Amino acid sequence: MSWSGTTRLVVVTVLSAVAALSLAAVRSTDALWTDNASTDSATVTTGQLKLLAGSGSGSIYQFAGLNGAGILPGDQRQAPLAITNGGSTPLRYRLNAAGPQVSTPGSGVTLSLSGTVMAVGSTCGIGTLPGAAAFTTFTTSASGTAASSPWRSLAEGATETWCMRSTLQSVTGTGSATYTVLFAFGSEQRRT
Repeated sequence: MSWSGTTRLVVVTVLSAVAALSLAAVRSTDALWTDNASTDSATVTTGQLKLLAGSGSGSIYQFAGLNGAGILPGDQRQAPLAITNGGSTPLRYRLNAAGPQVSTPGSGVTLSLSGTVMAVGSTCGIGTLPGAAAFTTFTTSASGTAASSPWRSLAEGATETWCMRSTLQSVTGTGSATYTVLFAFGSEQRRT
């Protein structure tokens, strides 16, 4: 097979352009993978970031106090949830997502979830939830539903209690459903 001079020139030009763009891309991403900073202080302090929800330890918390089985639409479950900074540095946290996880095959549920930050000494009972809203009330049928929650700060070793409420809106499928409610929290270090 014989290539003409024009064909060779086009092929060499295209390959050269691809090689040049590849090298430029590699050089340009170098800044995305490096970081440095200067400080006048010779001391750098690190810490452990650890948020504990109830008796769980992780970003996903299964809240047994809101589990549902054999309940009717309109029924509510509420319970206090202690949220603790178990790490060694101040942090801020928020509710990122929540919703039901149904264990009954062929069934589904829709819940309304709400929660407030309780004042010390208040109780989490039937009626109006005590305290300021911890997140915007929302309706969900899936465990990963996004929640709208402001960041809240917790000092090292501090605990805050939320009054959490789940209201069963509807059941689909086989007629009755058993479910748990999962909460996903996000946390990050708070710089002082």
